[in-house]
Amino acid sequence: MLAHFFFGSLPFIFNGALVLLCMAAHECGHILAARCYQVSVKRIGLNWLGPYIQRSRSSGWPEVSICLAGVAMNLLLALAFWNVSRWFAVCNLTFGWVNVVPLPHSDGRHALAALRAMFEQASA
Repeated sequence: MLAHFFFGSLPFIFNGALVLLCMAAHECGHILAARCYQVSVKRIGLNWLGPYIQRSRSSGWPEVSICLAGVAMNLLLALAFWNVSRWFAVCNLTFGWVNVVPLPHSDGRHALAALRAMFEQASA
């Protein structure tokens, strides 16, 4: 009975690990972009929502790029794994899409705020 419980749970555990991998890849995208623009990453962590980073803010296109780098990483992984693991690809596609929507505390909201600041500064 214990063996049945353990082996019956493997797909759930495996899929959960893939979701965490999607989230970690997303954060790695932010870290790589931040390093390209020499923006310091202050903390890398894990909380009940998943992996996260805390970094210094920049402005202009570097800020927009860093905000959207996680989404870009998820979309690239979705393309790369589409014929290998459709589930992993769809997970990345979904995670990327949800993060680009300008909801509170999302990458899309931060990118939109950076774009607004750029255009307000240009029109002033």
